[in-house]
Amino acid sequence: MLFRLVFMTLPVSQCMGKGWVRIVMAAFLALMFGLNPVLAHEQQTLTIILNEEGAVVGNISDPTFVQGNSVWFKMYDTTENATMQIGIDLNGDKILNESEDYLSAVLVASCELDENGSLVDEDCAVSAIYPFSLNATVGSYQYWVIKNANNTTTNWTYEIQVFEDIHDDEGPNPGDCFGSGCDDGLGEETEEVNGGGLSTDGLIQLTAIIAGIGAIFLALSIQRERASSHEKKTFEEE
Repeated sequence: MLFRLVFMTLPVSQCMGKGWVRIVMAAFLALMFGLNPVLAHEQQTLTIILNEEGAVVGNISDPTFVQGNSVWFKMYDTTENATMQIGIDLNGDKILNESEDYLSAVLVASCELDENGSLVDEDCAVSAIYPFSLNATVGSYQYWVIKNANNTTTNWTYEIQVFEDIHDDEGPNPGDCFGSGCDDGLGEETEEVNGGGLSTDGLIQLTAIIAGIGAIFLALSIQRERASSHEKKTFEEE
């Protein structure tokens, strides 16, 4: 379908004009994007509400929470003089070490703003976010919610389960044989076919053809413009 569409937009009468260059380049870029589909998942952010009893979500074990996702902690504890901090054990030693692990800023329920809507205290924070890297270690991470209120400290301990971000390939096509009894195709090379019905090699060849056509038309166009300019100049001299 893509092959037919490209050449339907390139009639001979238009190819010799100036607009054909944009058409060819657009088709070329479209094919290049088709050869490189985006596989990375969209980053997700999980919100964890903090109240007077700790974290509302608590333990996180959802298999959709994978590498590259973030956790966002929002402070809602309105206890008088209450503050909270979040600590995440990144090295797995079950000990919160500020130099090796994650320790959030001190969180409060609200921050004072001036008449312009800016923070009176620039260090004041009501939330904290921690993004796990795309290659974060898969497994369980312990995290702490540390509450201080009126000289009393309370700790809650929870776990975040980070799963591997796996990009599954498309399943077998109708009629494909897989599993036991399908040894005939072992060791043979197979072509990866995209959703449009063309193999990767086919798309590469098509891209090369379009690029070649573009180069030919460009040369012809330059030659015609030079000839036209020369004829005009000769006529004026006469």
